[in-house]
Amino acid sequence: MSRRLALAVGVPFVASSAMFAACTTGDPALIAPAPVVVPVPDAGAPDADASRPVLPAPTCTMNDIPVGTGAKFCDLPGGDTPDLEVPPEFCVREFTTTPVGEARVLRFAPNGDLFVAAPSMMTPGGAVDGPGAIVILPDDDKDGRADSVITYAGPSPRNLATSCDGLEADPGNLACVHGLLFSNGYLYFTRSDEVRRFPYKTGDRAAPAAPSELVANLRGAGIPDVRWTHTLEALHDGTIYVSRGRGDSSGCTPEEMTRGAVFALHMEMNLPLPVPLDLVADGFRNPMYLRCSPSSCNECFASELTGDNWGGVGGREKVALLVKNAESWGFPCCVARDVPAPGFASQNCSGVGDELAAIPLHDTPFGLDFDRGAFPEPYRHGLFVALHGVITSFGGSGVVWLKTDPVSLRPVGPAQIFVHGFGKPTGRATDAVFAPDGRLFVADDTTGKIYWVAPRTLAAPQ
Repeated sequence: MSRRLALAVGVPFVASSAMFAACTTGDPALIAPAPVVVPVPDAGAPDADASRPVLPAPTCTMNDIPVGTGAKFCDLPGGDTPDLEVPPEFCVREFTTTPVGEARVLRFAPNGDLFVAAPSMMTPGGAVDGPGAIVILPDDDKDGRADSVITYAGPSPRNLATSCDGLEADPGNLACVHGLLFSNGYLYFTRSDEVRRFPYKTGDRAAPAAPSELVANLRGAGIPDVRWTHTLEALHDGTIYVSRGRGDSSGCTPEEMTRGAVFALHMEMNLPLPVPLDLVADGFRNPMYLRCSPSSCNECFASELTGDNWGGVGGREKVALLVKNAESWGFPCCVARDVPAPGFASQNCSGVGDELAAIPLHDTPFGLDFDRGAFPEPYRHGLFVALHGVITSFGGSGVVWLKTDPVSLRPVGPAQIFVHGFGKPTGRATDAVFAPDGRLFVADDTTGKIYWVAPRTLAAPQ
């Protein structure tokens, strides 16, 4: 693992599951703008030294969205969602009029239509009863609520199947659909062990009649613990990143360290399909959700879900900066830099990357996205992260935000509560995505509801 450089950065504080549980009491002090933080267990924070080169932070600018001149979103008919709370300068509304089962990944099309990946296969976290489809939730009348649920592709019921194995024989089967991405005239999506795509023209609300085409094989088929819940993200130059996660492991081998990874698909090179995988970073357990900053630097980040059994040795979930060939993230051999995993005391962990933000184990960070200047200070340009929470109790589910450095626009923490009220029976947050108009949309794969949050001053485009 010493073959890779490592970043000498890290923020050891974040909102905890206990804090989210306390927030359900409705105590206004717990939703004040002032940060409420607790320490993440210390895993032995590394000391910077000459043997660990520090990658310099870049100078970046954000291309902010235009200021709207229409009606204020928070003045639209209907009241705030009673189950959820946000800071007082914001409103929170339910967008769905009909729930979308297993709403896992959100993407806005170039015309503003909201696309949702909703598998029918039971997710590793236990979500069920999705349609096995890519659906669209349009809001043509601009009233802040979805007009309908339109099936773009699918549906594909899982028909008692308990895994994605074998479903790829039918290119139209979307039981294991997950990642979504619009890029250069295509809608890309993941399913099972593949990346596929449909041609897309702005305004399309039905997939072409011709089958989707195979873009890349993710090489996880036949490996028992490799997961099907991938996501996709694009860089400014057209390169596509795709994540591949895996389960826990009791082994520590070079092969084990390559299973959880982020790969690049070099679509900008116009290679024949299917394109090969180019490794960006490995040593992950489950870097499920990816986001590339819309800033001029276009840096990319992953929400990494680490070892479930590492609670006693400083284990934590991570927001990881993806720097190609810069580091490995250590799983399953290392908890963190210089901290071997239990049972692997002799492992050299000096080259493991440092996270930009740490999140308590089992709070389970999922989708993440950056504000593009629509939110007021101190939230402006912040990174917002959906927490799926604890699998058994849903504790810790909600949305947190991290302040970003004004120069590098990298998250610097600490994470603070932004949306709370998720949990049983309300549900579990999955994706958090900013709309082109500046609102933050949040999905829930348990109730199938999708919400939006807006500053009370934010106006719609004319």
